Amino acid sequence: MKNVIFIMADQLGARWLGCYGSPVGSTPTLDRLAAEGVRFDRCYATFPVCAPNRATALTGRSPVVHGVTTNNYVLRTAMPTYAHVLQRQGYRTGGFGKFHQTPMHMPVADMAHLGFDESVVTEDPKWGPWTDWIKREHPEHYDAALALAWPFWPNHPAPADLARAKRARNRILVPLMKASPWAAMYPSPLPAELHDTTFITDRSLDFIRRHVADHGDRPFFCHVSYVDPHDPYDPPEPYASMFDPAAMPVPLAAEWEPGAFRTLAGAQRFWRFDRVREKPGVVPRLRALYHGSLRLIDDQIGRLATYLQEAGLWDDTLLVFTTDHGEMLGDHGLMTKGPNHYDAGIRVPLIVAGGGVTPGIAERLTSTLDFFPSFCDWAGVEFAARPPLEGRSFAPVCAGTSDPAPWAEVSVASAGVRSVVTADGWRLTRFLRDRQGQLFDLNTDPDEQHNLYASPDHAARRQDLLERLVAVEARPAQLANYSTLPVENGHIWLTSRGHGHFLTEGPAAYPSPPGPYGRD
Repeated sequence: MKNVIFIMADQLGARWLGCYGSPVGSTPTLDRLAAEGVRFDRCYATFPVCAPNRATALTGRSPVVHGVTTNNYVLRTAMPTYAHVLQRQGYRTGGFGKFHQTPMHMPVADMAHLGFDESVVTEDPKWGPWTDWIKREHPEHYDAALALAWPFWPNHPAPADLARAKRARNRILVPLMKASPWAAMYPSPLPAELHDTTFITDRSLDFIRRHVADHGDRPFFCHVSYVDPHDPYDPPEPYASMFDPAAMPVPLAAEWEPGAFRTLAGAQRFWRFDRVREKPGVVPRLRALYHGSLRLIDDQIGRLATYLQEAGLWDDTLLVFTTDHGEMLGDHGLMTKGPNHYDAGIRVPLIVAGGGVTPGIAERLTSTLDFFPSFCDWAGVEFAARPPLEGRSFAPVCAGTSDPAPWAEVSVASAGVRSVVTADGWRLTRFLRDRQGQLFDLNTDPDEQHNLYASPDHAARRQDLLERLVAVEARPAQLANYSTLPVENGHIWLTSRGHGHFLTEGPAAYPSPPGPYGRD
């Protein structure tokens, strides 16, 4: 059984990494890991919004099954996560950083209910372990940290700190926002060594070191989940000044018409980006700051890789890097994620390096659903001990063997925008609200500048892909939900073609505490 370090960045499209073609040079560590390991060129976010896609990775099931269809919902434990299954396999599990499986205004102390033996949760609002650590260990920077925290927090346990945060925001952050041509981008007032990206890495390394010292006979699974480079775009120095805005690549032109796609026009108004996107220097500066945040993450991943090598753990550990969804960064006149199913918004990096990995570049179509079964393969979890999973393991590809059952197409969905991406290089998207569609030949038009949806010459292709979209969206309903599996003689059974397979002990095989985040 291999140790696994599962690293997830937030809001990072594959195209922004050097190993996927970016000329900026902000990812030297990831580029090296991609060269030494396997780089998957066609990995797509099943639901390109933070919480739903993270829940999909955790459960191996689509949002229509696990129920997290937008942010600030709760992932309950009516089905096991990969952490639960790995625990039962003998792994110690740790998770550090952003989980986004509870409402951000209703923080929880840990993620034990999702199967993590140890966890330190720090989310977008910043309040919690990170701010507590700065207050305790670096009080001279506490006001700067508070300035970055969300200025509201229902039922905050320390009203005095909340009031102090509002004052710090007005004194420290607001001037930075006013000095910027766009309020969503500015340099962080904190030093890099106190940034939450560094904090998350520190907590992860501490977990691994203690595990090696105290539980060296057992494998570990460590989820390292960064909040960046998610907006606001605010790297600390020296990263905020590391990249020249004038050297940033020019955004791809917007091929869509606002009158035809109200959904995309609405997305363009994020942080009122529509008002500033054509102002000289705004997008170049935005991209330079974004790549600064990305370089900080890359440096922290370098710390993790260096530790594994120096501690003699590299050959026994798989390091997996991906993101929850992409980021448009001005391509097609758009920002962030969600309904923007262009390449920058939905295609995510997937890099696997470490022990037992055969280097290569994989064109295999892959999605968020595939992580859970891959972790099970690496951990040696037998089929009979796995819950019903929709995905297909990419572990054989990493071992240099042929994929026994590659995807012909995968689904990408967010609210009223539904897409199918095919192995032979097509994307069809249907905007339900607009009653409009997109059809792109990614082989000849990788920049997605020529929408063929209404082309008479492509009517047969459109019809075929519409039918495939219906079929791929029907897949989740063809698989049992874990909570509906029968229980007999204290065992849960997974039935398939009339045969029963022992799954695990039941009925509370993966128990969770009562309360708002448990089974009740």
